[in-house]
Amino acid sequence: MSSVTQVSSYAKYLGLVRNLTNGQNKVDTLSEQLTTGKKSTDLNAYGAETQKLLALRAELTQRESYVQNINTASPRVKAADTVLNSLEKIATDWQSSNLMPFQPGPATVTSPFNSNPDALKLTVNGDKSTFTQNARYTVTSTPSKDGVNGSFDVTVTDGLGGKTTRTINLKTVPPSDGGGYNFKIEGGPGGGAVLNLSFDQLTAASSSTFNVSWPQANDMRDRVEGALRDIQQLLNEQFGDRYLFAGSRYGTEPVGDLLAQPQSTRVTLNGSMVNTDDYFEVSIDGKPFGYQVQPGDPKTVTFVASTLNSLIQSANPKLPIIASAANGVISLISEDQSRKFDVTARVQNSMSIDNSMTAPTTTQAATLPAPAGTGLKQIDSFALTGDGVDIGDTYEINVVVGDPDDPFNRKYYSEHPDEPEDLPPYQQYTVRYTVTEKDYNNGVTDVSKVADMLRAEFSKTSPVPPVTIDPAGNGSTIQLTSNSTMDPNHPSRVQQFSTSVRAVNGQIDNTISVATLPSQADALTDLPYVDPPDLPFYDSEYMSNRKNSKAWDKAAVTIDDGQTLTYGVTSDDRAFQKLVAAFRMAHVAASNPGKYEEYITKSRELMAQAKDEVRSVHSKVASDLATLEEKKTAHTTASATVVERIAGIEGIDETEVAARLRTSMNALEAAYTVAGQRQKLSLLNYIA
Repeated sequence: MSSVTQVSSYAKYLGLVRNLTNGQNKVDTLSEQLTTGKKSTDLNAYGAETQKLLALRAELTQRESYVQNINTASPRVKAADTVLNSLEKIATDWQSSNLMPFQPGPATVTSPFNSNPDALKLTVNGDKSTFTQNARYTVTSTPSKDGVNGSFDVTVTDGLGGKTTRTINLKTVPPSDGGGYNFKIEGGPGGGAVLNLSFDQLTAASSSTFNVSWPQANDMRDRVEGALRDIQQLLNEQFGDRYLFAGSRYGTEPVGDLLAQPQSTRVTLNGSMVNTDDYFEVSIDGKPFGYQVQPGDPKTVTFVASTLNSLIQSANPKLPIIASAANGVISLISEDQSRKFDVTARVQNSMSIDNSMTAPTTTQAATLPAPAGTGLKQIDSFALTGDGVDIGDTYEINVVVGDPDDPFNRKYYSEHPDEPEDLPPYQQYTVRYTVTEKDYNNGVTDVSKVADMLRAEFSKTSPVPPVTIDPAGNGSTIQLTSNSTMDPNHPSRVQQFSTSVRAVNGQIDNTISVATLPSQADALTDLPYVDPPDLPFYDSEYMSNRKNSKAWDKAAVTIDDGQTLTYGVTSDDRAFQKLVAAFRMAHVAASNPGKYEEYITKSRELMAQAKDEVRSVHSKVASDLATLEEKKTAHTTASATVVERIAGIEGIDETEVAARLRTSMNALEAAYTVAGQRQKLSLLNYIA
C-alpha cells in the first residue's frame, strides 16, 4: 500500500473518531437539556441575554427569600392571633352579669356555737346586722373591769384584725339597738361591720363563735381566679422552643402569679384578758415563738400579743417579714410579693377549777306563832364547794315566794274559800355574784370569800326579798331565814319560800385565730413613661430586675424591598396590664363583699377599657397577618412571572429536543456501527 493511501485511510479513521466524539457530545448536550429543561447550564451559551438572565435569577432568589421569611413569621403571628382571640373573648364574656354580678348576694350566717350555754348563749340577728367580710367571729365574755358586778365586757373579734368591746349587764334595760346589742367592728378589712346580737344567757365568762360567708361573691372569686390562671397560661404560650409573648427572652416564661401581692396575715388573740400560766404560741414556717403568762404580767391580750411580736422581731436569722402588734392583734406582712409564709398558732389555757353548790335543804321548817305553835321561821341552807375559784365564775341564788303555776293565788283561794285573799303574788328574787379580776386580786380566791361576796350582793337586792341571809364570816355555808313564821290565816302553807342555787363555772379559755387577709385594691394611677418601661408586677423577672429591655422587644422581618414588618406582642403590653388589673379588681370586689359595688364598678370600667385595648392589639396582629399573607401572595405571583421569563430565555421545547435527541442517537448508533467494522484496523495498517 502506498504511503498516500495509508495516510488517506488514517485521515478517514481520525475523521470517524471526530464524528463519533461530536455525535456523543451532541447526544450528551441534548440529554442534559431534556433533563434540566434548560438550553444550557453555561451562561456563555445565552449570549446577549446573559445579563438579563442573571437579573431574573437574582430577583427570583430574593423573592423566595422573602417568602421564606414570611413562612417563618406567619405561624407565630397566627399563634398570637389565636391567643388574642381567646383573651378578647374572656374580656367580652366577663362583662356579663352572669359571670360578674352587680351585687355580692346575701350573706350566710351559721348558728353560733356556744362553748358553755349556761354562761353565754347568743343569737345573731342577721336581718339587723351589717356584714362586710367572710369572717369567723368570736364573742367572749369576761367580768367587767369597770361595771357593777354582773356586768360583762363582751368582746367581738373577726379574726382579720377587727375588734370591738362593749359592757353589758342583762339586769339593766337593754339599749335601743333595734332589739339587740349592736357591736361595730373597728380595724382591719372587716371594719365597719355591725353585728346585732341577742343574749339568752350572759352570766359567766365564756365564748361563742359563728361564721359569716357570701356564697355568690365567693363563687365569683373562684371564677376570677380561674380566669386569671387561663390568662397566665395564654400569655405563657409557647411556639416551638420559644415563648410567644416573652419579647427576646426566648427561653424565659414571661408571666408569674397574676394575683401576686405581699402576704398579709393577722394573728388575733380573741377576748380581752388572760390568766397566769396561759401559754400562747405562734409558729412561722415551723419556727415557734411562745410565751407563758407570768404572775406579775398584765393579764391582757394586748400584752401577750406585744410580747410575741417582740420575739418574732428578734428572730435570728431575721425573718423576711414585717411584724407589728396592736390591740391584741399581730400583723405579719411579707417584705415582697414572692415571699409566702405559713402561720399556725395555739393556746394552752391554764387549769381551771370546777366549782359547785350543794342543793338547798330546809334545816328548819316554819311553825305557827304561839300559842298555837313554837313560832319558828323557815331556814334553808346550802354550801359552796370547790378547792378554789376562777375569774369569771358566777354563783346564783334564787328565792321564790308563791307558786309559779298560780302566780296570783287564784287556785289556792278557790281551794280555800274561807281564807282571806291577802297572800303575796308569785315573786322570784335572783342574786348573782361573779368573780372579777379585781376581786380575785384582792383575795376572793376561795369559796368562803365568794360566799361573803354573795351575802353582800344579797343585801343589795331590790326589791328586798322576804328572807334574811346570815352575816359574813360564816364560811362557805349560807343560811336563808324567812322574815316571818307561818301565817295563822293560811295554816296549810307551811313553806314560806323555796330556794334554788347554781354555780356557773366561767371559762376564760382563750382562743387564737389566724387568717390571711383578702386581696386589696391596687392604686389606679398612671405611671410616668420611661424607656424602657418598668416591668409589671406579674412579670417573672419583676422581683430580680425591675427593668429589662428584652421584655419589650418585638420581632422584625423583611418582607419586601425596603419594607420591614415589626410584629408580635409582649406579655407586658399595656392592654394586658389593663386586663389583669380589671380581673384583680373583680377579685378584690369578691373578696371584700362590704365594698363589692364600689370595686365591681371599677372592675367593669377597667374590663371595658381592657377589651377595647386588647381588640386594638388584636387588630394590629390581624393586620400584620394579612400583610404577610398579601406579601406572600404577591411574591408567589411575581415569582411565577419571573420563572416564566427565565424559562423564555433558557427554556427548551421538549418535543423538539426529544426529536433531535432521537436523530442524534440514531446517527451516533450508525457511526458506531461503521466504527465497529473497522475495529480491527490499527495504526500499523496505515504506516506499514
